[in-house]
Amino acid sequence: MQWIVPAGSILFLFMLSCGCIQFPAAAPAIPAPDDGITNYPADTTATPKPLREVSITATKMATEVIVLVNGGKDAATLASMDIRITNYDGTINTRIISHPEIGKPYTFTYRGNANAARINIIGTFSDGYQQTLLMTSL
Repeated sequence: MQWIVPAGSILFLFMLSCGCIQFPAAAPAIPAPDDGITNYPADTTATPKPLREVSITATKMATEVIVLVNGGKDAATLASMDIRITNYDGTINTRIISHPEIGKPYTFTYRGNANAARINIIGTFSDGYQQTLLMTSL
């Protein structure tokens, strides 16, 4: 009889520990929020158009800026030029020249000294393609 109390106590502790020391159930998987946007991989099959070759110079003189189309492989297909001159005082002069001619100077005349700081020329070609042809400080 002496062994019943210690054996019962051990059995009780064993049952208690087996019942209390259990791993919790795995948490249920939570789906990602659906924002309605489907991401598709980028289309890499498009071939970029090659850069067009047109030689243009911009020269700052005392009272004017002269833009000249010197030529180039693609100069004949140049449909227009969008010329933007930014001055040191923050003002901007713009001009669009349709069907620019090779060798013809296009002049921006200033009252007093020319204060042109930067020039940006974007060319539009006969197929609609646009490209920056000249971007420089003067």
